[in-house]
Amino acid sequence: MNRADYLAFPAIVGTTGQYNNMRKMWDGQHYKYHMDRMQKTKQMVDNKAPRTYLHCHLNMKKIQMEQERLMELERDNRLLVSRIARTMGTKGGLDNWNEYQAKPSVNADLRNRELVKISLENQAILKKINMTKSVYDHRTWLDDFKVTRGYMNRLLKYPEQPILPKQHKILNLV
Repeated sequence: MNRADYLAFPAIVGTTGQYNNMRKMWDGQHYKYHMDRMQKTKQMVDNKAPRTYLHCHLNMKKIQMEQERLMELERDNRLLVSRIARTMGTKGGLDNWNEYQAKPSVNADLRNRELVKISLENQAILKKINMTKSVYDHRTWLDDFKVTRGYMNRLLKYPEQPILPKQHKILNLV
């Protein structure tokens, strides 16, 4: 079918020679032009996959959070390595120093006044306690106990043995 005899100028009368060759040349050029155009044509129906966008496939927030986590891990690792190196560089010992310095408090003055007030009140209460006499007397307690023990001995079937004066001690509570 590559022959171009049938295309543009069909000869009514078969001629040979110069016109026949020219007809073949023209038909060949038209055929070549036609084939070139056929190869350059595009499809009308698009069969390709739809275009994919980068933001649909990559979760940028997740990537950012992963990078931040890795940066934090690297920072912590560097701190640990420096601490280990410092520990290995020393011969050991106790480091009980404290670099902490308290920040000045906003209410420090008020708290100091409250502390002074409370300490003055405590001193007044202590003085008042020291000035008062005791209401309880241990000697009267002992006398009352002896009377009560006498009542108990009278009620018992077998009376209790009396306590000798040497064994009885007087307590000095005051």
